[in-house]
Amino acid sequence: MTHYEAGRRFEYAVMHDLKERGYYCVRAAGSHSKIDVFAVKGDIALLIQCKANGVITPTEWDTLFDLCRAPNFLPIVASKDGGKPAYRLITARRGKRRREWQVFDPGESSC
Repeated sequence: MTHYEAGRRFEYAVMHDLKERGYYCVRAAGSHSKIDVFAVKGDIALLIQCKANGVITPTEWDTLFDLCRAPNFLPIVASKDGGKPAYRLITARRGKRRREWQVFDPGESSC
């Protein structure tokens, strides 16, 4: 399996997980964009960068954070945790500080 195929498979796993939680999801096919999955539930929109290993570059981090300036747009990094998607909410630009994030449960968002 190529890296592209593994990445695509993980993006679909993230979408499946979020759909089960009541989100409407759209995948950016061929994803050379900043967002891999866009998910909406009620008045909450998740802009998701999928990284199976959870590693995101400082530039990707800040770009994702900056895209979420609109109210209720949440910058999310999805990674694998025991074969299931796990979600982290980016809470600040990375800059020269250490990365600031918190665990995010899509089922607990106030929609």
